[in-house]
Amino acid sequence: MTKRKRLILSIDGGGAHGIIPIRLLDAIDGRLKQNGKDKPLNKYFDLICGTASGGIIAAGLAAPKPEASERGLHAMTLKELRTFFEDDLREYYNANRINRFSRAVLAPFGQYNKGVHERPFEKLLKDTLGWTSMASSLTGIMLPAYDLNARRLVMMTDNMPSPDRSHDDFYFWQAVRATISAPGWLEPARVENMRTGEERFMIDAGAFLTNPVLSAYAEGRRRGWAAEDIILVSLGTGRLAAQARTFEEVAAWGASTWLSPDKGTPLLTELSNGQSQAISKQANTIFNDIKGLTYLRLNADLPAGLEDTTNTRPKTMSQLHEVADSIISAHQDDLTTLVSMMEERRDGPGF
Repeated sequence: MTKRKRLILSIDGGGAHGIIPIRLLDAIDGRLKQNGKDKPLNKYFDLICGTASGGIIAAGLAAPKPEASERGLHAMTLKELRTFFEDDLREYYNANRINRFSRAVLAPFGQYNKGVHERPFEKLLKDTLGWTSMASSLTGIMLPAYDLNARRLVMMTDNMPSPDRSHDDFYFWQAVRATISAPGWLEPARVENMRTGEERFMIDAGAFLTNPVLSAYAEGRRRGWAAEDIILVSLGTGRLAAQARTFEEVAAWGASTWLSPDKGTPLLTELSNGQSQAISKQANTIFNDIKGLTYLRLNADLPAGLEDTTNTRPKTMSQLHEVADSIISAHQDDLTTLVSMMEERRDGPGF
């Protein structure tokens, strides 16, 4: 009997561009069903890792549905995730822009120029994910964030739960809130370590971990999986197009431009895009040298003008769908091969 491979899913961050990996997962799911493999996606992946918007997708697929009558249901279907990125995000981004002037008047010295108003967004996360802990994940999960207290990267995981609960554990909704808390867009997240009771303050790690594929691989190895037994699927949110700029233009940028949501937060945008592309190239070189490991990166160039990852206008969303269609079309054979290797996980999550 052939030994079952360990499947790791890594999902880039990218705001509204998260609709691209959702479409790619839908294509994978459709092919699985055509092959008679009709279980939820979390039954085929041993570990799902996502940064920022990728973390929302990861949690939606891995977190148990709160108060579900049937055990094993995950919090969000692909259809619900698609609705979230196409409709809910538009509502939050637009509502925040409308209310920005009143916040500037009421709190002239506060952080009024933000991308998202936190409280309604947090309510949505609580309603969707409930108060379930990451230890209850339906499969292996990893959501990265940056701890402002400890000044270090934190990988929030199901951590291969042990009977004595000696591992750190977090509420799913707080972990997602942390991984999406990009400075300038959301205030830092309050995250409770359920093991110690300590509250930490965390922000998005997207500026240096937009593409988390190397961290996802490292987590798989930490769990004891042999490199030759790993299949890595890495989903991107699009590569930004080249943009003509003059030196005088960029030299004149101050903090009001580099960090302004109204300007698309160029600092975070450029750092995230650069990290994603750099890690993609490095991962390709590293993984090609590992005998037996299978690595599939699905990504494509974005049309010009899509730098703003909060742009949810119908035209923009249509362009993002076209990018997803192009990736699916260009990787038909890869997707067919991938699905043929995907087998249902019959053991416990993360093992």
